[in-house]
Amino acid sequence: MQNKLLLIVVILAIILGSSMLTRGHDWGDDFAWYILQAKSVVEGSIDEFVETSVFTNTESTTYVGPTAYPWGYPLLLTPVYAIKGIHPLFLKLPAIFLYAGFLICMYLLAKVRFSKNESLLIVCLFAFNPMLLQFLDQILSDIPFLFFSTLSLWLIIKDQRRSTFHSILIGTSIFFVVFMRATGILLLGCFLIVAFFELLRERRNWPMAKQIVWEALLVCASFAVLFILSSLVFPGGGASYVAQYAGMSIDQIRDFAVRYFVIYRFFFGQATIGKYVYCGLVVFFLLGAIVEWKSRLIFILYFVFWMIAHIAYPYWQGVRYIFPLLPIFIYFTFAGMKFALAKLPVQYSSAGQWAFYGFWSLLTVYLLVTSTYIAYSNLQNNRDINGPFDSYSKEVYGYIRKETPAESIVVFFKPRVMRLMTDRASIMSMECDRILKGDYLVLSRKVGNNQQIPPEEIGACNLPLDQVLKNSRFIVYQIQK
Repeated sequence: MQNKLLLIVVILAIILGSSMLTRGHDWGDDFAWYILQAKSVVEGSIDEFVETSVFTNTESTTYVGPTAYPWGYPLLLTPVYAIKGIHPLFLKLPAIFLYAGFLICMYLLAKVRFSKNESLLIVCLFAFNPMLLQFLDQILSDIPFLFFSTLSLWLIIKDQRRSTFHSILIGTSIFFVVFMRATGILLLGCFLIVAFFELLRERRNWPMAKQIVWEALLVCASFAVLFILSSLVFPGGGASYVAQYAGMSIDQIRDFAVRYFVIYRFFFGQATIGKYVYCGLVVFFLLGAIVEWKSRLIFILYFVFWMIAHIAYPYWQGVRYIFPLLPIFIYFTFAGMKFALAKLPVQYSSAGQWAFYGFWSLLTVYLLVTSTYIAYSNLQNNRDINGPFDSYSKEVYGYIRKETPAESIVVFFKPRVMRLMTDRASIMSMECDRILKGDYLVLSRKVGNNQQIPPEEIGACNLPLDQVLKNSRFIVYQIQK
């Protein structure tokens, strides 16, 4: 019965998530690099892609992204791109299916500690969550990363002693975590720290100590083999990501520490009440972490190191950076509540259970109603969204593709999008002199000084510009040389 209910919940989540997909994308241009990497795999032009990426980063005013993202997510996009090309709706489907896989992993992870009913309730919190379901509209690696991260955590805690095959599965799963995002290496580090503490505890038990060492070696070996093979096939680009930590400051760390801990509130909805729900649940989260720390040290280490790594990163990335920690937060929160209920006097035990299930059920219903409304509104709006796929943007891309030489360099506030849509080299400039590195300048009339000199200020640069196209969103200039 529980398996059937789980299947119904997962199918409903797929329907809701699919109904929230739009026919476009927002202006964050990370998605363009993922698609371009997938395109380079399909066309066998990986080296050319890397050269393009280096040019865009080197010639732009500031760093716009890593030379190459880890290749796991682009590989997931590859078959979709091969069939449909640059089709935003279809390119979002891999995340939909992996989100369904995540929900199953979440159920398995929760069932290690909680009853089937409680585990299903936890899954519903994620399956009907508007914050996560709306994020499925992004062509980004966060949801695939969430799937492999949660799968790895479940494999790690599933059995106290592991077979050879199980250990290899853990190493393989952790490899895919890193293959989706470089910071996934933190999970391998946390696993090895836990193994080290287990070894210290069992150092006088030689058979057990050998077993712990053997399991750790198998995990590392399977991870290393896959990592080396992938490195031989695909170029790296993570060094440019690590280099960004040089820009961190104490003030930024203090600011991000507060903002990243506060942002968990949005898991419980956008309304103000979500803030109070979150504040109340933090107490149970901390209680659960204290009660469970010996058996779930991997959770605590992963949570702490992940938060440190992203608080120190000098660029604010918002709620998506806490996605991998949400399963841990909810797990410990439930554990803390269960511990508190167990301490109630016998005469209040039944009322406590009713309150526990009632609270989470009401929250689930609220999330489901909210998600249903958002999905319905999106469908009523014909899945439209203003952004790089709207008609005004397409008019600009069409002009660039048809009216400019193939070797042209286009200056644009989202250079990776311009490269994807026009196959022209592109850079970003907030300096007058640097604009002269380009052959064409495209200015957005809507974003002000966001990674560009605004149209109303461009005259002050005294550049030799000839306007060749104008619509309600963009102005295109040819740079006279």
